[in-house]
Amino acid sequence: MTAHQKLLERLIRHQIQVQRFSGSQIKKAMPILRQLAKDLQARIQAGTATEFQMGRMYALERDLAALAAEASDAIQQALDLEDFAVQEGQFTQQLLGASVSAQLSEGLNAEALRGLTTRRQLQLVSGDTVKRMTIPQLWDEFSEAVGRNAMTTVQAGVLEGRTTQDLARDVSRMVTTRTRRQAEAVIRTSVNGIGGAARDMVYQDNRDILEGERFLATLDSRTTLTCSGNDQKVFPLGQGPMPPLHYNCRSLRVPEVKPEYRIAAKGERASYEGPVSNQLTYGGFLKRQPREFVEEVLGKKKADLFLSGKLRIDQFTDDMGRVLTLDELAARTGITLE
Repeated sequence: MTAHQKLLERLIRHQIQVQRFSGSQIKKAMPILRQLAKDLQARIQAGTATEFQMGRMYALERDLAALAAEASDAIQQALDLEDFAVQEGQFTQQLLGASVSAQLSEGLNAEALRGLTTRRQLQLVSGDTVKRMTIPQLWDEFSEAVGRNAMTTVQAGVLEGRTTQDLARDVSRMVTTRTRRQAEAVIRTSVNGIGGAARDMVYQDNRDILEGERFLATLDSRTTLTCSGNDQKVFPLGQGPMPPLHYNCRSLRVPEVKPEYRIAAKGERASYEGPVSNQLTYGGFLKRQPREFVEEVLGKKKADLFLSGKLRIDQFTDDMGRVLTLDELAARTGITLE
């Protein structure tokens, strides 16, 4: 196995460690969310019948939003994202340096790496839209969603004639379920975004020995069409789809060393079924799976189109990574849906 191949496999294995780091950061957020549930519950229980009359909840709405913002700020302060950015940059620099014969740039800047946590803009596919947001903006969106969802829960309960205690419990339950999932998604997305940005900084500093970056999706049934359609494609440095492409994205990009610094050789990449050839694409991987697995990933009609050879895996999304509907696929490709 060449040093270049070892570099790719180490980065793929390292991505598992990054996901475990995300889990450790989620644990840091849990006490804050439990306290938020208590604070929201206490504020609602302190409300009066007059305050809960529809159209007169301004003070309550303001207070719920403030509590959500405080919790969001507390979570951001509890996370170790700046240190993680520096560690990812240093890890990538050391790994790349041990895998090529060329001398690497010494321009790695710890302060610039820390700055990625506030300045890096992510491009995320969310339903039919594409969002461009920094990590602080992700948390602002999270905070606004928590306050809005809490208020909606109260208003719905008032219309149903529920008691103040019922309203408080409903909001508390919302935080421990829906809000918790939202926080986990933001944390995992932030961690993958910072990791990718730190690696990209190293690649940019050493662009003279690299010819691009290869996109690698995770080979399992949870991988989205947005990511699977890009699997194994090589893009110019800093161009093309940069993970995370969506909330909870697990994909990554690995460097392609120029031929003069490496020797081509076969290697392996990880999949849910064990090691497979590093030349295997997500589409090739999917065609090897049982039909029920393919339908779990694509849905029945799209699975029919894929397994029959009418469409490739990368044709199920548009240029922005948005998943196309069946009607859009028919209009774009001329396929028959009958």
